[in-house]
Amino acid sequence: MDATLSQARRMGTPRAIALCQCFDGALEFQAGEWDRAEKVLRESIHVYSEIGAASGEAIARQRLGLVLTAKGKLEEAKAMLQEGAAVAERAIMRAHCLTRVYATLTHNRLVAGDLEGADQALGLGLSMSERHGSCSTCDALLLPVAVSVHIAQGDLEQAEIYFERLEAAAHEYGSQMWMAMAEQSRAELMTAQGNIEEALLCYEHARQGFIEAGNHYEVLRCEAALERIRA
Repeated sequence: MDATLSQARRMGTPRAIALCQCFDGALEFQAGEWDRAEKVLRESIHVYSEIGAASGEAIARQRLGLVLTAKGKLEEAKAMLQEGAAVAERAIMRAHCLTRVYATLTHNRLVAGDLEGADQALGLGLSMSERHGSCSTCDALLLPVAVSVHIAQGDLEQAEIYFERLEAAAHEYGSQMWMAMAEQSRAELMTAQGNIEEALLCYEHARQGFIEAGNHYEVLRCEAALERIRA
């Protein structure tokens, strides 16, 4: 990625520079380098904004919103995501961008303990998803938080419906990340249903899957959930 970014800078192509920075930020975040991720994503947003590339800017803001949420900067992350939604309104890939922004905003509001805000963001995300049809990247963000919101609301029947969609998608795509996400959501459901031993096992499976997929943030979330249950 560094070599590609250097080449883009030598060629003086701002869009390519911003794209490399956005992708680099996502990779740094997954690897647990959150300060570095924040830095390069802010640079990406600046470049995208200067050239008027709304789709790229919206996605970079969505990714930065997730980084800031992970770092505990919940209100700053919320503001970043709200700005991302405003930018996405004028994007060529409007529905895709908005779905991803609202999915991350749902997660942010869940972490903040704002269930009403999470429910509102989820509703907007689902509405956008229905408009543009199935998208694996959008679903990867949206379905897990749909499960979490309905569990938090005590609606386990609806949570199970979204979990079944997530599980079906995981089997369809077959990637380590998808399987780990499905195990994580299953663990949430098992916990809510009082099946503690199965929940622990699912979280362990999810944790191992995220380790293999190189997603440090989700590993930490699984470990935190395991600690809560064991306590």
